[in-house]
Amino acid sequence: MIKASVFIKWTFIIFCALVLAGLFFFRHLGTKSADMTMQLGVTNGQLTAMPTTPNAVSSQTDIKDKYVAPLPMQGTVQQTKNKILQCLQAMGNNTIASQDADYVHAVFVTPFMQYHDDVEFYIDPQTQNVQFRSASRVGKSDFGANRARYEKFKTLYLQ
Repeated sequence: MIKASVFIKWTFIIFCALVLAGLFFFRHLGTKSADMTMQLGVTNGQLTAMPTTPNAVSSQTDIKDKYVAPLPMQGTVQQTKNKILQCLQAMGNNTIASQDADYVHAVFVTPFMQYHDDVEFYIDPQTQNVQFRSASRVGKSDFGANRARYEKFKTLYLQ
């Protein structure tokens, strides 16, 4: 009986140590993503192309699993940009990394693991749409976080 309890105790200790090591590793990966610089922006009316990993969504992709619909402009370019900025502020956990007359780049940070995700908006007056792109900087899967972010933004934006 003593040997079984010692085995269970050590198994539990090893399991806990592995879980903690995993958490520290993924937290470090999230923190490291803050230092990554991404080539983002608009070129010829197009946001940055989709990564090969599945952890991104965009309104300017032909990849079915990564596609989200563009959003309609809300008045002028400036009014639309103001609405985008209001929605981002309401969502929280983000900072504006850059912006110009028809473009906004925000960086979202996940609360616990500190992963940094880039979210871009391009206000296209020719199509009267707001093009959207949200992509994780690290990892392969985002467990649907970028699509969920789009849906939350869309709900706020269309109110």
